[in-house]
Amino acid sequence: MAQTIVSSNLRNQQQLPMSQLFRIFQDSEGYIWYGTQGGGLCRDDGYSVKIFRSDYTTPNLLESNWISCITEDNKNRIWFGTRRGLYILNKYNYQITEVADKTIKSWSIDALKAASDGTIWVSTANLIIHYNINGQKLGTYNVKWKGESRSVSQIYEDNSKKIWIIQWKGGIWNFDAQKNNFTSYHWPFQESPTAILQDSKSRQYWIATWGKGIVKFSPDAKNLNKIYTVQNTTFRENDFSRNYILGMAQDSVHNQIWTITKDNLYSYINSAKNELIPVAIKNNLPLDKMFLNQIISDKKGNLWVAADYPQSFTLSFNQKRVNHIKIPEIKNELGFPVAPNTFVYDKDYYWFWQKQKGLYLYNNQTQKLTYLSDAPGLHWEKKSILIEKAKHTNGVYTVLNDTKVVLLNHLDGKLKLPETIVQIPKNQRIHALYEDEFSNLWIGTNDKLYKYNLTSKKTTTVCNHIGTVNNIIVTHDKKIFLATEKSGLCKVTEEGKIKSFGTNKIFSSIAVGKNNTIWSGTEQGDVYYFDSKNNQIVSVNEKAGLNGDAILSLETDNSGNVWILTNQRIIIYNPANQSSNVLFNSDPAIAMNNFLSLGKDEKGTIHVSGMGGFCTFPSYTAFKNKPEEIPVKLTSVTVGGETRLSDFEKNKVILQADEINVELFFSTLDHLNADKIRFAFRYKNKNEKWEYLTEGHNNVFLTGLSKGLHTLEIKATDANGLWTNKITEITIDRLPAWYETIWAIIVYIILAIVVILISVHYYLKWNKRKLIDEQIRNSAIDLQDLVNQLYGDNSNSQTSEDLNLKALLLDMKKLLQQQREQKTKLNSGLKTENAEPLLSSFDEKFIQKALSLVEENIDSANYSVEQLSQDLGMDRTGLYRKLVNIIGKTPTDFIRSTRLKRAIKHFEEGYTVAETADRVGFGTASYLSKCFRDEFGIKPSEYIAKLKKKNKE
Repeated sequence: MAQTIVSSNLRNQQQLPMSQLFRIFQDSEGYIWYGTQGGGLCRDDGYSVKIFRSDYTTPNLLESNWISCITEDNKNRIWFGTRRGLYILNKYNYQITEVADKTIKSWSIDALKAASDGTIWVSTANLIIHYNINGQKLGTYNVKWKGESRSVSQIYEDNSKKIWIIQWKGGIWNFDAQKNNFTSYHWPFQESPTAILQDSKSRQYWIATWGKGIVKFSPDAKNLNKIYTVQNTTFRENDFSRNYILGMAQDSVHNQIWTITKDNLYSYINSAKNELIPVAIKNNLPLDKMFLNQIISDKKGNLWVAADYPQSFTLSFNQKRVNHIKIPEIKNELGFPVAPNTFVYDKDYYWFWQKQKGLYLYNNQTQKLTYLSDAPGLHWEKKSILIEKAKHTNGVYTVLNDTKVVLLNHLDGKLKLPETIVQIPKNQRIHALYEDEFSNLWIGTNDKLYKYNLTSKKTTTVCNHIGTVNNIIVTHDKKIFLATEKSGLCKVTEEGKIKSFGTNKIFSSIAVGKNNTIWSGTEQGDVYYFDSKNNQIVSVNEKAGLNGDAILSLETDNSGNVWILTNQRIIIYNPANQSSNVLFNSDPAIAMNNFLSLGKDEKGTIHVSGMGGFCTFPSYTAFKNKPEEIPVKLTSVTVGGETRLSDFEKNKVILQADEINVELFFSTLDHLNADKIRFAFRYKNKNEKWEYLTEGHNNVFLTGLSKGLHTLEIKATDANGLWTNKITEITIDRLPAWYETIWAIIVYIILAIVVILISVHYYLKWNKRKLIDEQIRNSAIDLQDLVNQLYGDNSNSQTSEDLNLKALLLDMKKLLQQQREQKTKLNSGLKTENAEPLLSSFDEKFIQKALSLVEENIDSANYSVEQLSQDLGMDRTGLYRKLVNIIGKTPTDFIRSTRLKRAIKHFEEGYTVAETADRVGFGTASYLSKCFRDEFGIKPSEYIAKLKKKNKE
């Protein structure tokens, strides 16, 4: 029974402290732990290895760096035994402590098992010690075989949660919980048991032995002769390799039993009769002879083998289906492997141009290889590596002497004479050929595009001066596209009109996909599709996970996937779900030194050539699967050059106040496919687009983080390149500095308020003083004007800067005294005959003009201060200030006083109060009476009565 198994070296082998591994263990999260023979304990997250050991940085961490066994308890802590003691690693803080039991301090630990009930079983110094999860001793058992204590090679818990121990050079024991003791089973063989395994499918027990192969163990058999049955297929007389077994494991993919022996690895499958049948795996193993220490099966069914020689490795199943065609005849003939620079696959035949040799024809069914470069019609010609499949007939096109296109065909592998198709001008050099479905052969040269009609045999020059044409495509609807070195991606009409896109790029390849979508690649590592609706090219670099490697070739398969070839990678991009998958030249199923060319046959199968042969992918269905719901784990963080391991299942990072930059590391713990996993991240609730990382990159560097919480969303692809729907949130809490705390902010606010109040106080005080000063200066100017007016001298006008306020005040004091005297005289009587002039000529003219204006409008009750101001050509404020300064009355009082003095004249002329009120603009007799009494202290009627009495006398 043969099958395909892929053997791979450990991805992070170079990060290990030692080449050899003694123990391998996978914990509940998915981390792989390694135990070394002197290098300490190691944790592998798929991208990096963290080492725990005593060295010059941690001198007293462990008493011994030799790790003998590893297990995990129900608190997710790692228990590990060494040659000098038993230790516990707490994954919540990654601190290591020694088990508190002083009786076993510095003892060599032989075996460990964390049972499903939470207790821990330990084998040391030929004793079995039972601990609870807190490290407190529950019991010690001295299990003797034939009266002698023996070391224990394995502690095992079966599917029924029974505890078994295997004694080296002893027997098989089962723990009886009711009796709190171990019960032995009769062991009839001289050869020692080494390991026990219960079949996950049949529940059958298998015992590995040192010299007897595998023995079927039936503990419930009533007949002692049927308890043990030697599996003859696992035991052969004098077969020292197969018979001597160190350990066993069962994979979860095919349920095969795997054994490591003293110098090799073997596999068996359980038949319907509960008998083991060998499985042929020799061709899938690294070497014929090996020194192996342990084998385990991980959660995905992959096998991990700890070894001294060769280096430790993994065995995996369910790899992508790849057919590898190596053509060993080339290596036998030339001494180096096949290296097809270009090729065409046509009906079981590969036409290919072998690097540094020439043209070959290879029959994939009969493995017949024919060298064609020396064949008739080709021998003396300069041959091009350009090969293009002919569509209207059998065979391929190639180019001779740079300008002649010929058709090559064969009969059962024997080359026919080349048929000349077309000759172009000698000054051109052919770089690209393409036959469309309309019987046209398109020819791209170093500067032109020609169309040769295979029916009419006519050649047409379609366009000129376009630079070197590297590739040509014609779609079903007759759209022509060129990949050129000078003119970018060119869209050409049959009339030769050209529309260029991306002229700053060197376009190397072109392909047409579903719905006639044009895909193109550049030497700068770009891949574009042509958006016909908007007439533009659109990049898919980020979504396809491209990294800038030059694009050698492009092709599309029947499912619409775009195959992108670079020197060391094949990127398969699915435009429908924007997923991408990566195949490396170093993948065990491919194993090429580098990739060279890409093609598709008439069935749609993708073929890839490289240094080492051809690979075909008959049925690529990765994108048809549903994505695995894989959570992303934060594995470690780096702050200030210091790496900290992430707490168990706690996606939170706490940064100190001075830590504003942090680097985060992730993993999906898919160790065998870590180099194909892609991650994307964005800040939560910020409406940001996803930032995509290329495959194999698992870190994000965040800078300039402000205080407070920052939530990062992370998602990843599965091994097939499908983006999982599960989003992991990682919280980063940057603690505030003392000056960023709430108390500091309160103090800042209080201080700010105090400063504002003080500033406002002094500002108001300053502003008040400024206003006072300004008022004083303005008043001083007015006073100076007044003084000048009073003195009748305008020549002494001064600016505010030139004023002598002290002298001005003295002058004003004198003037005010004079004005008080004048006002008293002016207001003391109604007439002032033969009196000295009390006003300056200027003021007297002003008062006379004001009186004249009021007299002219004396009968109008609507004549107001505003009208008087306008008539005098002054503003109201200026009038107010002028009248007050001259006569000590406001404009309102001045108008009223003038009206009242005219009223006295009317009374003397015999008018009544009502008649007078109408003539002097008071409107009503009552208002006149009120104002008259306020002004003169007597009612109008009383004043009239006095006049009449005086006249009678």
